[in-house]
Amino acid sequence: VPFIVKWPAGVKPGMVSEQVICTTDLFRTFASLTGYNTGDDEGEDSYDISTLFSEPAPETPLREATVHHSINGSFAIRKGEWKLIMCPGSGGWSFPRPGRDAEELAKLPDIQLYNLTDDPGESNNLQAQEVEKVEELKALLISYIQEGRSTPGQPQFNDSISFKWKQVDFAQMD
Repeated sequence: VPFIVKWPAGVKPGMVSEQVICTTDLFRTFASLTGYNTGDDEGEDSYDISTLFSEPAPETPLREATVHHSINGSFAIRKGEWKLIMCPGSGGWSFPRPGRDAEELAKLPDIQLYNLTDDPGESNNLQAQEVEKVEELKALLISYIQEGRSTPGQPQFNDSISFKWKQVDFAQMD
């Protein structure tokens, strides 16, 4: 989804970045722009993206990966060109929907993996062919949950250590 900024006093016209950002990044970005010093326990998944407004984007990503959380509580993680989804379907509004289309969801694999460069429409699930990539991204997602954050800093308390991904307990995922 494109992110468009118009701020004549702070954004050079025509700036373009291919960096992956997330709405959670707005917290640390606005804090930085207003001079607020965030604590280690604030915005644990937020990156300050304000440098992208005025400087050429760095070659290396600002964030290692981006965690997504659907309306029904399902998790996904994107790292580079890869996106791992820890549920069948979208986990949200589109068909097949959790709680409404159980028969269709039962036909789908519990885990989905897509190469977004080759398949931006997420139509070719590679989870069976790319087992190592699935394990890498799943381990990263679990570490973020256990650490209570995806940014550098002290581990933070998480609401629960028994997240449910379909009928699989978080404790059984490692």
